[in-house]
Amino acid sequence: MPAYRRAYLFVIRKKGKTALLLVTFLVIMTLLLAGMAVNRAAKTAAAQLRESIGGYFKIAPDYQKMNIRQFTDRQLIDQVMETEGIKAYNAMDTWYLSVPELTLKPGKFTGEGDGKAQMTRLLGNNDSSLHEYFVLNIFTLEEGRHLRPDDTGQALISRELAQMNQLKAGDTFTAYITEDGNVTGEAAGAGASEDGYRLKIAGIFDEMHTEAGNQNTPECDLPANFIFIDAATSQDIGRKLQGTSQRYFNGGAAFFARDPKELERIVQEVQRLDGVDWGSLRLTVNNTAYQKSVEPLDRLSGMTFLMVGLITVISVSLLSLLLTLWERDRIHEAGVLMAFGISKRNILWQHFLECGLIFALAFCLAAAVSFPLSRQAGKVLYHDAAGEAEENTEAVSYTFTNDPVDVDAAAPEVNFGAELRLPVLALSGVMGIVIVGISVGISFLVIVRRKPKELLTVME
Repeated sequence: MPAYRRAYLFVIRKKGKTALLLVTFLVIMTLLLAGMAVNRAAKTAAAQLRESIGGYFKIAPDYQKMNIRQFTDRQLIDQVMETEGIKAYNAMDTWYLSVPELTLKPGKFTGEGDGKAQMTRLLGNNDSSLHEYFVLNIFTLEEGRHLRPDDTGQALISRELAQMNQLKAGDTFTAYITEDGNVTGEAAGAGASEDGYRLKIAGIFDEMHTEAGNQNTPECDLPANFIFIDAATSQDIGRKLQGTSQRYFNGGAAFFARDPKELERIVQEVQRLDGVDWGSLRLTVNNTAYQKSVEPLDRLSGMTFLMVGLITVISVSLLSLLLTLWERDRIHEAGVLMAFGISKRNILWQHFLECGLIFALAFCLAAAVSFPLSRQAGKVLYHDAAGEAEENTEAVSYTFTNDPVDVDAAAPEVNFGAELRLPVLALSGVMGIVIVGISVGISFLVIVRRKPKELLTVME
């Protein structure tokens, strides 16, 4: 009689042992499948974060030092962009222009009756989607589109400003350079003019967390009054204010890494670039959003990896002990089989098939049970890990050059879903078979150590 036939007969006749082994396998594989599903989900979410979160560093003029030089894109931006691992950059300017056609959110100068009540902050951008306010989820685009590098005469305004002035995407307004429009005090002569810039509204953004400014806050410092403009318009404003034909970015530039894990290495390479006057520049690194988001995922991944390892070790130990106890009752059976010319290897194969048949049934049941269990367990474990990470992480704020508003490096929402997929099922199945094989092999040592004659002398 072949081994598979003997295995089948043993399984259907020994109903008590079969039921006990089925329950044991079911519990083991349910825990194993759930643990591996959560572990894989954590790794997948971490990989998605690495692609979506903009770990970046910013190079800007250090206005606190005396030897100030303006930041130029051609001499430094192109040089930095040659560094391996950088995927994009956003060059920035900050200007203060008057917008008499618009009603701004009132602040300090409105109460004083000062003409500066019509002056607001214009933020020049090579790509507005890469500005710190949008990257860190302080602002979110609600209507229209972001400003692109090839735009001219385009702007983004806040929803509050649009509602106050009954504006929508596609409408236009004019911003004017005035004598008060130069924050460095160099506008007199070269920049003092009534030149107007007609700007078309490309998009409307909203503040994620609106904070009411106090009566001493200037209108230009209220986020609701901020206006983002394209780089071409911003550079033209800069040339008129600074009286030069060169392209300068007084707000510096932010450089984004393809992989946030590589940010430290990239920054070190950039700091070794030749011909860069670091005495007049300030380099700041912002990888906090990625770190805060990935910390609970790493914690969960490590925890579930340890759990899977412990389940595997405990499973092998428990099954080996259980099967060893049963093998002691089957010594005489093995002796009889060997008397009929069946080898120990064939008997071992029979015992493996017995456990394998029960394991196959338990694996199917475990897959059905683990599907809803892994989703719920993953959400609970992730939120627990995220809550613990949040308690251990201090809030980090950054005050950027030419920007008095503190920007909190907020972690974005993570789309975490632990689901059983084919790779998880396949890997779990392989691990289960390995556990069965090791356990059967260890328990079979009881028979392997005895000679055929000794097996026959042991009564069942």
